[in-house]
Amino acid sequence: MNHSNGMYQVGYCYYLGIGVEIDKHKAFTYYLKSVEADNSMGIWKTAWCYYYGIGVEKNRNEWRKWFQKFSGYGKCEHCNEDNTRPAWCLSCDPDKATRWTSGNKDIDDCMKSFQLRTWRYEDVIEWIPFDRLSIVEEIGKGGFGSVYKATWLDGIRQKVEKINDDNYKRARETSSIVALKTLSDGSLKEFENHMKYILFNSQLKIYGLTQNSKNEYFMTKLKLLFNISKDLYKIHRAGYIHADFHSGNILQDNRISTTLQSYIADLGLSKKTNENDSKGEIYGVMPYVAPEVLSGQKLTEAADIYGFGVIMSEMSTGQRPFDTNQCMDLDPQKRPTADNIWDILEEWNKSIESSDDDNEIKKQFLEADKVIKSLPISKHPDEMYTSKIISTKSISKVIKNLSQADSVQMDFDIIKT
Repeated sequence: MNHSNGMYQVGYCYYLGIGVEIDKHKAFTYYLKSVEADNSMGIWKTAWCYYYGIGVEKNRNEWRKWFQKFSGYGKCEHCNEDNTRPAWCLSCDPDKATRWTSGNKDIDDCMKSFQLRTWRYEDVIEWIPFDRLSIVEEIGKGGFGSVYKATWLDGIRQKVEKINDDNYKRARETSSIVALKTLSDGSLKEFENHMKYILFNSQLKIYGLTQNSKNEYFMTKLKLLFNISKDLYKIHRAGYIHADFHSGNILQDNRISTTLQSYIADLGLSKKTNENDSKGEIYGVMPYVAPEVLSGQKLTEAADIYGFGVIMSEMSTGQRPFDTNQCMDLDPQKRPTADNIWDILEEWNKSIESSDDDNEIKKQFLEADKVIKSLPISKHPDEMYTSKIISTKSISKVIKNLSQADSVQMDFDIIKT
């Protein structure tokens, strides 16, 4: 009889009272000693003692730990402790599975909360980059979104293969045909509910989440414009004109909210709506200044709307998915108010989020995104995209002279440095 088996047998005798008085605590102690000598039955008996409270206080956590040791799943290559499942360490692997980001805090937090509760390798849900899906085809459409099929290039996780008594091998399919169900921004709740059902052995299998990056790009632009319009409305409602409204004064941040937000900044030149003391000069960025202001007319809220129109065109790369002509109308009276723009952009956001790929606004945004990739980006050597003093007197003089002659050539300085 080897040493480990001898220790185990002594514990067995104390448990049953064979040749000695029954002593459950001593039985437990000798089972532990046999474990130190690598006796597998000692591991089993130790787990059994913790489960029933034999010679030791009942402890289900300790029982589970010792039972998993008895199962013989090998050692974790990271912490060198016993694996809790085949090729799976509950202490290390769930944490490793969460080392990714979708770029969206809501999605990250939702998915990681389930990843940290994963007990087996094959049950891990994954963030799947959209470029790892190919041959995406629509196969159905309903009131809550569309269903697609696609080839997942990385393949579904397969059940762990046993190589020998203590070694297991992780495996995946070479590639897999999977179904994709679209979720609107407010439908993470649906995903959460499915995952909760799976924890209670639902037959539905979910492999992960992905995001169509093509759609995300135009939606981000639309939401940024919505945020800008809301800020501009609040400025006008307070009785002010920004007076230097251009893309350089738009800040972006995602620390306050879980998604990217945009804010209007630099109100140092803002004016009350009843102020109009330009003295023949204004301060701004030439491409964003309304034509009536350049010609010396009164600065109004409509001038800010003109700047917003330029920003809209800028974000759509010259291929307007909406009619910025209204915002950039030469007649300031025909331009919409910031309140109008805010309402329109809010409707567009709601319309796109609740509709399918046939949405006309969505199509135009996607077409604009295609164009931006093909347009050559060049800058004029004399470009000026920072605010400077602009002489409206000089501009008015030139416009007046041009109106009196078919062709006039003259030198003038409209920018004061």
